[in-house]
Amino acid sequence: MTDTPDTNEASDPNENVLRPFEAPEQDPLPPVEPSRVVPEPPMSDDEAIETIEALADEPFAPEPGGLDDVWSAEATPSPAPVVPAPPPSDVNADDLKDPLLDEPDKDPEDYVEAPAAGSLPAASAASDTITLPRKGFLIGLGAMGVIVLVLLALWQTSGGDSTRVTADPAPTDSNDGGEDGVVADGSGDAPVGDGSLESELADARATVASLQAEVEDLEARPPSALDANSMRRVVIGSEVNFISARDDSIAVVGTFGGLSLIDPETNRVILNGNISDSANRALRTDSSVWITDYQGNQIIQVDPGTNTVKNTFPFPGPDGIAKVGDELVVASFDGEFVAMIDPYTGQIAKQVDVGGRPSAVHYSGTHGLWVAVFDTGEIVRLTRSSLETNERVQVGANPVGIGADGTHLWITNNGEGTVAKFDSESMEVVDTIAVGEGPAEIVSVGGSAWVTVSDDGTLVQIDAATGRIMTVTPLGGAIPGGGPTGIGHAAGALWIAMQGEQSVVKIEL
Repeated sequence: MTDTPDTNEASDPNENVLRPFEAPEQDPLPPVEPSRVVPEPPMSDDEAIETIEALADEPFAPEPGGLDDVWSAEATPSPAPVVPAPPPSDVNADDLKDPLLDEPDKDPEDYVEAPAAGSLPAASAASDTITLPRKGFLIGLGAMGVIVLVLLALWQTSGGDSTRVTADPAPTDSNDGGEDGVVADGSGDAPVGDGSLESELADARATVASLQAEVEDLEARPPSALDANSMRRVVIGSEVNFISARDDSIAVVGTFGGLSLIDPETNRVILNGNISDSANRALRTDSSVWITDYQGNQIIQVDPGTNTVKNTFPFPGPDGIAKVGDELVVASFDGEFVAMIDPYTGQIAKQVDVGGRPSAVHYSGTHGLWVAVFDTGEIVRLTRSSLETNERVQVGANPVGIGADGTHLWITNNGEGTVAKFDSESMEVVDTIAVGEGPAEIVSVGGSAWVTVSDDGTLVQIDAATGRIMTVTPLGGAIPGGGPTGIGHAAGALWIAMQGEQSVVKIEL
């Protein structure tokens, strides 16, 4: 591998810096008037009288069309038909006699005359009278009377109506019904006393207090996104993916093997070139930049002082990398182990099987050495001396990034869109915060945890003490699966690699 020259050594310091967009000043637009309903002017008395008279003089004319029998004002209503009275009956009463009921030896008293009122016409002569048999009528009437008497007797024996009216008993000393002999049996409606009104008033006061507390909480919240004036975009000119930041330089690697170094004071790209066909993660140390090349199955050492590749060490499927003392600890994603490597020879001194595919590796003097296992959803603590597994804790689906502050670890769970807040002393996940689709890397700075959310294209700020999301700042993403990925903190600023946009966003804190 040949040395990579500094292509920007003689360029303008501000050449690769994209300043924030400033919109040109425009004349203010006139205010928008709200819509109004213009009332018609009122009529004078003379105009109102003329309008009424005109309507009264105008003949009614229904609209043409419709059915043929529609009523018209010009049509003369037809009089109601006159039904003629029936002619006098010329039928003789003898002609109405039924020969089957004609019994000549019947007594004339056995028949009764029919009533002459109602719809029946009056008889024209005594011989026209229609009679009914009197004896059958009396027998029927007697039978009905007997039935009524039997029903009455049955009703009396059954106790009559279930509702009885009884006299009120005289009040006694044992009556607990209250005043005036009123017995409270619970069947009536209890009157609403002052207690219920006080309860409703207390509920209303509690509701008002709750709403007031919500308003105060909203007023106390910070802006929903960071101020754009604090952000700068440094154009790299090649693909970027992960970042390792130090106060002296910011190391940025890309998917296709690109390596760039940025001067944090001038925002100048001081190195930009390819070191391999692919690259995954980077680690900036005092004298070197270490790069894991997952597809090339190697670890690459670059000297930032001479911009040259010093060493390449073979390693199966390397991913996360950390420096522990004088040695390197590297995760083999394909080999499912973590190894300790001599940085001078590249030899594996120790290795341990972690029971899955390790991704991120993190080391700090406060929390020790931790590895995120992608497929099992765990973080595993390893001993620094013997590199043995001594703790395993479930944190979420597909952890890929680990950050830390003075008291907690912060783990990004890429598969479920959350960040886990982990207490390394109690060995418990004390909080899980939903941040969006595709969280990648995380750092903790100044009481906040900052996480890049690649699929959503945002930077999410979490209050480290409460776990509440403080700001969500859109950074964009040019390609599916792109957007912000790697993040680091150095020189008082956040440095964020924008995958698919060949740039790094700097946010001054």
